[in-house]
Amino acid sequence: MIYLDTSAAAKALIEEDGSDAVRQAFADGVPFVSSRLLAVELHAVADRRSVSAEAAQELLDRVALVSLADDTLTRAVDMHSGLRTLDALHLATAIEIGDALSSILTFDVEFAAAATRLGIPASSRVPA
Repeated sequence: MIYLDTSAAAKALIEEDGSDAVRQAFADGVPFVSSRLLAVELHAVADRRSVSAEAAQELLDRVALVSLADDTLTRAVDMHSGLRTLDALHLATAIEIGDALSSILTFDVEFAAAATRLGIPASSRVPA
């Protein structure tokens, strides 16, 4: 299972470098998981970029969303990742998923570096 960061998910909705590869991963049925924060962030992206809420929700329906627990919030603080708040919560969620996760798909260089430091492979390369 691949953890889907908002920087990658947004590429499925808006045209940017990497959009075609992310869209193809969804078309290929790559199993994605993310924090429920993804729903908030993706709908915000859709609002800002004039993408329909239906398109955002259709994408979210194809991602397994994990709820944030108190332990996730504590882990986000305790890991001292240096990331912005929501990224720290995403990374804490990915850590909690553990061995079921093979990697993180992100286009955020800081997020990828923090994940790698904590032992989770992360890159902007869409899995084959």
